[in-house]
Amino acid sequence: MTALTDNRDTPEILTSENEKLVANLTVYNAEVLYAGGMAAVDYTSEIQMASDSAGLRVVGRVPKKVDNSDDGEASAPVDVGIFRYDNSSTYALTRRNIGQVCYVEDDNIVAGSSTHLIAAGIVHDVDSSGVWVDQRPWALALARRLARAKVVTAAAATTATAGQCFQENVVFAVDNTASVTVTLPTAIAGYRVGVQRTSATAAHDVVVQAPTGDTVRSSAAAGTITNDTDAVSDVLWLRTTDATNWVDDEPLAKDRAEWEAST
Repeated sequence: MTALTDNRDTPEILTSENEKLVANLTVYNAEVLYAGGMAAVDYTSEIQMASDSAGLRVVGRVPKKVDNSDDGEASAPVDVGIFRYDNSSTYALTRRNIGQVCYVEDDNIVAGSSTHLIAAGIVHDVDSSGVWVDQRPWALALARRLARAKVVTAAAATTATAGQCFQENVVFAVDNTASVTVTLPTAIAGYRVGVQRTSATAAHDVVVQAPTGDTVRSSAAAGTITNDTDAVSDVLWLRTTDATNWVDDEPLAKDRAEWEAST
């Protein structure tokens, strides 16, 4: 099974709401959208065919083919609902996965795991023809929160990208023989990222740096938070509420008091 090269007849379950997302989204440069495939957006809000690629959010199903191969900045609508996609042969889903998150393997295939752990939605049912995936807006938002963490090892100074924060389930696991700084990107409402100290050894401190003009956990603008407690920490999840503030997110780290903000 491979990515789509033509339109696909993707069945759906009609709910009482019969929800449809009517807003048009700008199509990614040189992208061809095939009807019936999963659609995703990147941090610039440009729509493309979903894939197991870092920094994406699934938004639903493509209702009609749109060819933007000439970079004409075309726009396209997206359907939301409960749709049946193909089941992975590598990480196959079963009916035991009903109610759990499934992940994008390709634009028409969902799986129980993947490389980048892009949430495709919540499993509604599994049958011999494929996997019924709930891709209504609330289900997609829940799936991103329940998705397994995509762990990124940070053994040296690291700058989190906008795409990593847009994906919502990326965690920077930090460990080095000296202090390591993780620098956040400029805040845009809707970002979420995790940071974890993975060493109890002295001097393996972790610093999270806010960019110019932003604050992190009530630090001064462009300030920092530091974990210098010699213990392995829980994941500290940070989210953006607006264009300047990084704040604690649920679930709150049990040892969040160990992160001290600069002034």
